[in-house]
Amino acid sequence: MEFLHDKINFDDSMVCCYDELPLWSSPFGILLLNNIPLIKESIIVDIGCGTGFPLLELAQRFGESCKVFGIDPWERAIDRANRKKEKYRIKNVELLRGIGEEMPFSNEHIDIVVSNLGINNFQNPDEVLTECFRVLKSRGKLIFTTNLFGHFDEFYSKFAEVLSDLKLESEINNLNEHMKKRHSLEDINTLIKRNKFSVKKVIQENYVMRFVDGSSFFNHYFIKLAFLQGWKEIVKEDNWNTVFSNLENRLNNIAKEKGEIVLNVPMAYIECEK
Repeated sequence: MEFLHDKINFDDSMVCCYDELPLWSSPFGILLLNNIPLIKESIIVDIGCGTGFPLLELAQRFGESCKVFGIDPWERAIDRANRKKEKYRIKNVELLRGIGEEMPFSNEHIDIVVSNLGINNFQNPDEVLTECFRVLKSRGKLIFTTNLFGHFDEFYSKFAEVLSDLKLESEINNLNEHMKKRHSLEDINTLIKRNKFSVKKVIQENYVMRFVDGSSFFNHYFIKLAFLQGWKEIVKEDNWNTVFSNLENRLNNIAKEKGEIVLNVPMAYIECEK
């Protein structure tokens, strides 16, 4: 019972590990943790592990009979995850810098591949799934979470209204193309089956993001980090001020009427088998 004598001190150096998880990632990761089958002596790979969630949590919940690899192209994220691994005394994790399209494992070596929100961010999802099929053992599991078509619908409907009222035809077309990139469950099923996996389990849930008004929404750090640039690319730069001020005002008017802005995010846990 080594754990009885292994005290983790909450000292000044701990703050670099005890950091806040991006809220956007956490509901999806919890959905994964609540449903993934826990099988002893598994070899697991987390593609797009970032700074270590849910990688480090998976490693601890599966226990030391299992080995968990984390793969991510972002070197600083790998460094951060390694630091957490050391501070938390997690022995069954190995961090690798790389991409899902080219994993350093032999054929049929892995029991479970997971990815939290990765599928929406893969440059070449078919290539990633082909590589997952290669490294997974027969009847190995591919498990991932994703947001689905319909996320932030309340925002996108107002975006479309603004562009229509301003008669910005090219921007309307750009918005339509942008929204086509958001996967439906049917799209994902097609992708999975095209890559020779069978879908064994799907769980759909929804969570909401609430803001006091449109201004607080646009000024949220994660909105600016992950979404705003894509929205700006929809609109010609000369029209940015007009479009986004109109959009902010419309969201603020909704907040005045309803007391807040509520944005829905449909999400899914998808469990597949080779």
